[in-house]
Amino acid sequence: MEDFNDLPAWCETFNFWNHSPTGRNRPDHLEFFEKAVARPAKIFSPPTAPMVGGTEAESHAKLVVIDGVDPTESFRHSLSILQDHEPADEQDAEKLRIMLDEEYASDVIEGRTGTVFELTLEHMVLGLREATQGENKVEDGPWCSLNLPNLVLNIDGQIDVQTRGVVELKSQWPYVKANSKRGWTVNSLPARPKPDHVSQVAPYWAWMSQQSANVPVTLLYANCKGYRVFSSQDCDELSPARLSDEMDRHAIVCKTRENLMSKCASVAELMSLTAPDFTHWMWKSKSPEYRALAEKTWSSL
Repeated sequence: MEDFNDLPAWCETFNFWNHSPTGRNRPDHLEFFEKAVARPAKIFSPPTAPMVGGTEAESHAKLVVIDGVDPTESFRHSLSILQDHEPADEQDAEKLRIMLDEEYASDVIEGRTGTVFELTLEHMVLGLREATQGENKVEDGPWCSLNLPNLVLNIDGQIDVQTRGVVELKSQWPYVKANSKRGWTVNSLPARPKPDHVSQVAPYWAWMSQQSANVPVTLLYANCKGYRVFSSQDCDELSPARLSDEMDRHAIVCKTRENLMSKCASVAELMSLTAPDFTHWMWKSKSPEYRALAEKTWSSL
């Protein structure tokens, strides 16, 4: 990690101490607002039911596959956490109900039916077993800090699961669809790795590539229907060439942000150089309080 004492003054001015693997996918206006305005004001958007479900699906799979915890015991704990979730709004409450109460039939476990939450966690375990099959080392992923040439700040993040390479876990949850037969529909497993997720794993690949050659990368998706595993061994999107291209894009985005901050003397000046787009999908999960602060921030410039 960086020595904060050696960092430029603008880091403290904008509460911006590092880049993140997911940060490149956020628009500049949201990335700057989150770090320079919302966090110092202690205004946060609470997690949604799918976010909680995703965290628990990852935790459950790692406990079962890596630590050998009894699946029933682990699931009971994960279920209690989801049940304790307080919905952010009516739509989030409906998503929570679907995850906890609605049932589906597994495509990969013959004769198995269960709740959306149950099946998604079971499929995540099956997928992680497949993704790590034959690996001598399967561990909870470490935090990594990647320094790129010409960048002041490092890219810091945590790998989901570490083998000889990187394994990233992604859960897919149903979404509300009023005109459908059930009132909801399954968020299908992707046919190819999603671009945002390829971008996210690239810094982990680059960090591990500094320590060893031939670092494999695996993306695992799971939902209530089944799971899908993509590997750099047979998937062009996860090839070293593609991941190297993604790192070039990371470097451009991060350097541009650093240049903007280095030229601004105040938060107001920095925010005035970005135009908010509240129609962007990343604003959909933000709380009314969070969004109100954002609208006030730009309207007062």
